[in-house]
Amino acid sequence: MGAIIGVVIGYALGTHAGEQGWEEFKEAWKVISTSDEVKDLLAGGLSLGRDIVRRGSDVIGGSVGASSGSRLPSAA
Repeated sequence: MGAIIGVVIGYALGTHAGEQGWEEFKEAWKVISTSDEVKDLLAGGLSLGRDIVRRGSDVIGGSVGASSGSRLPSAA
């Protein structure tokens, strides 16, 4: 998938085809960005991101909960 996006970006940056080249680029981008492959890739990325955030908050919550019960000795 990354190769397809790279080709499209490279074409857009390197083209000297004028208006017709730009229109072809826009059509290609529309096809790529609305494809099921891209939608699945984004859904997987969002799911992974949610899992990472959830695990991180569990770790932080566990650390805070464990340290709140401990007390430092007082220097009386």
